Amino acid sequence: MNGYEMDFRRKMSIKHLIYIILALAILGLGLSFIGCVAKAPSEPDAEKDISSIYTSESEAEPLKPEECGRCHTRIYYLIATEGGKHRIDCRQCHVQFHIYRPGKEPYKEILPKCETCHDQVHGAELVQCSGCHNEVHTPMNIPQGSALEQGCYVCHPKVDKEMKTYLTQHTELDCCACHHTRHGYIPECTECHQPHAVGGMTHIECLTCHPPHKALQVVYPEDIQQESCFGCHRNAYEMLRQSDTKHTALSCTDCHPEKHRAIKRCRECHGEPHGAAMLQKYRVCGQCHGVAHGLSQEKLPSKSGEKTESPHGIGTGDK
Repeated sequence: MNGYEMDFRRKMSIKHLIYIILALAILGLGLSFIGCVAKAPSEPDAEKDISSIYTSESEAEPLKPEECGRCHTRIYYLIATEGGKHRIDCRQCHVQFHIYRPGKEPYKEILPKCETCHDQVHGAELVQCSGCHNEVHTPMNIPQGSALEQGCYVCHPKVDKEMKTYLTQHTELDCCACHHTRHGYIPECTECHQPHAVGGMTHIECLTCHPPHKALQVVYPEDIQQESCFGCHRNAYEMLRQSDTKHTALSCTDCHPEKHRAIKRCRECHGEPHGAAMLQKYRVCGQCHGVAHGLSQEKLPSKSGEKTESPHGIGTGDK
C-alpha cells in the first residue's frame, strides 16, 4: 500500500466519524422532542397550570394611601395635614383609577361625585360644590372667591339675622371685607379700628363688649376693667380721677349694670335722705349735687332758684 492509499483511507475514516457524530446528535434531539411532546399536558391542563399562579391568595393587594403618596405626594400631604373628614382611604373615593385615554376626558371616570356621599347639605341654593370647596382633598380650606359673597348666609343664618337686625357700618360691608384671605379667618379689630381703652387693648378685649356682627349692642361682664370704659367715656374718667368722693371707689358696673347706657337711680343706693318736701322742690339729685362722676357740695340752688342740670337729663336722678 503506497502513501496515497494510506492518506485516502485516513481521510475517509475522518469523514465517516463526522457523519456518525452528526447522525447521533440528530437522533438525540429527535428523541428529546418526542419526550417533551409525550410529557406535555393537554390544553385544559395547561390553562389550569397557568391559572394556578393567580389564586386568590396570591392576587395583588390594593394600594394603600402611603403607596399612592409615592406618586401623588402633594395630595397625600394635603390630606394628611388638612384633610379633615376626607382623611380616608383613597379607594373610598377613587374606586376606579389610573385610566388614561387621550382626548376622551381621561379623568372623568376616576373623579367621584360629591353627591355620592353628601346630600344637599347647603340647600338648593348652592349646588356647585367646587365653587367654595375647590380643593376636595382639603374641603374646609376654602380660599377667597366671589362665590362666597352670596353663599355665606346659607351656612351662617344667625350672622345674617344679626347683621340685618342691628344695623351698623359693618352691615354695609361684604363678608369678605373682614373674613379675607381664607374661609374661617377672624380679623383683628385693630385692622380697621383704633383701640379706645386707656393704654390700648387687644382683639379679645374688643370682643368682650362688642359682638362683631352687632357691634353697637354693647355688652360687658360685671368684672370689666374700668379702663375699657374710659376709652369712650374719657370725660367721666377725668371727673372720677379728680374727685375725692366715695364714687371713685366704685366700678363702672356698680352704677351702669346689665347693659350699656343703663343708669341706676340715685335712690337705689342712697334711699331718700332729704325727704319728700325736698324732692318736691328739687326733683333731680344732680340739681344740687352736680354730675355723679364728680359730686360737689358747691352747686346748691341759688336764692333766685337757678339750678344745675342733671348730667343724665330730667327724670334720671332720684325721681
